[in-house]
Amino acid sequence: MAVNIPAVAVTTTKLADGNVRFDFYSSLDGVNAYADLRFSVVMSSANVTSINTTVNGGSTGATLTQVYAQDANRGDYVPGMAFAA
Repeated sequence: MAVNIPAVAVTTTKLADGNVRFDFYSSLDGVNAYADLRFSVVMSSANVTSINTTVNGGSTGATLTQVYAQDANRGDYVPGMAFAA
């Protein structure tokens, strides 16, 4: 069983081009973000819908893998966002 799972606040934003950005922030209580952006990912709205339909609407154990190329949707990330190599 997993232990020491950090608290996180997840903010989702619908972008002008139709994509959806998920921002994962550090959170001391699992509710409030503390301005420490830990990870961010941008997905097409169609893929977000597919997740909802296939996984959320599916039976236990339903999975879906989506792959994005390196540097895809660069303009949709928070300005200055940099990922460790």
